Amino acid sequence: TKSCSHEQHTMISLSDLPTGALAHVSSYLASPLSCALFAAALNHRDVDSSTAITGSQWDALDFGHIEKELAAKLTDDDISALLTYIDAVNNIKKLRLTNCINITGVGLKPLRGSIIIQQIDLSLVGDHESPVLYPEPPLSCTKVLHILDSIIERGEECALKHVQFPKVWRFYERNVDSDFHAFLARYNGMLGNRDRDRVICLKCSRDLPANEIMRMDVAQRQWYGIQRLTCCNCMDCYCEECRTHDGNFFMNDLCQECERFYCFNCIQERFCYRCERWHCADCVDIKQCSNCEKEICLSCVSERRCSCAHKIWCHYCVDNYDDVLRRCKNCDLRYCDDCNEGANYGFVYCSVCD
Repeated sequence: TKSCSHEQHTMISLSDLPTGALAHVSSYLASPLSCALFAAALNHRDVDSSTAITGSQWDALDFGHIEKELAAKLTDDDISALLTYIDAVNNIKKLRLTNCINITGVGLKPLRGSIIIQQIDLSLVGDHESPVLYPEPPLSCTKVLHILDSIIERGEECALKHVQFPKVWRFYERNVDSDFHAFLARYNGMLGNRDRDRVICLKCSRDLPANEIMRMDVAQRQWYGIQRLTCCNCMDCYCEECRTHDGNFFMNDLCQECERFYCFNCIQERFCYRCERWHCADCVDIKQCSNCEKEICLSCVSERRCSCAHKIWCHYCVDNYDDVLRRCKNCDLRYCDDCNEGANYGFVYCSVCD
């Protein structure tokens, strides 16, 4: 008989690999945030090895820098582990929860009492994206407000300058008796009582009315709960009177599509001359009416077109000028003057039916 020798297999955890090997693996990941998630999942606590894997620069954290599908799968436990791992309360100045649509907000507890953080974006969407999400995200207003309160309660030590709230809160919590409304008042109060970071216009140096920075007028459905006068990108502040050097634009304004305030230095704005609304140039496609030659947004473009589809017109011109689009009496198609030479002579038949 032959004796059989059995090898014993030892289970090796990935976290037991040498730091150099883990750092080499993380170098193939797409972003520093991916590296941090990788390290947090390994539960590496040694400072030197953690720095080798993720680096040490963690003043900004935007989940839009990882794959959208991955961000959507992250849980509160994942967020909490990551914030704890990078010591976010002492490092993070800007936080954006882009595409984190599966969290309730309890994972933000490691940020409690931060005197470092300057900006928090809870909208869950990226730049120049609609704030409307379907299905509605489970981000809890009650849970998150407790964390935000712990930050603004630091008073003069508080560094918070800008908060972008999710659309669902601004819609459902829009009443004077809600906890959200009460927080907006506390936030405005914090801005107004802080001497270290006074809210002043960068152009004219006037003090801005801090009690009006976070819009609280419940009758203004689109504006409610949006921080105004503050650029969501650079966080510079401008008053409502200051304009650009040529006088054509306000120094900051609200984009009607993404519902964010931007300053003129950070974004190119386009104005629709029909609905008289401002839009980020990256949010909408601005067209020119073939009749009045005014710039118009797609919402103001008439659906009535010539069969050649070469021209577009605004609603106003189509509704008020009969010669913009003529209708052939025979085939009932609409056509522009360029498609019918006889149009200049008052003919009512298109070139095909003539």
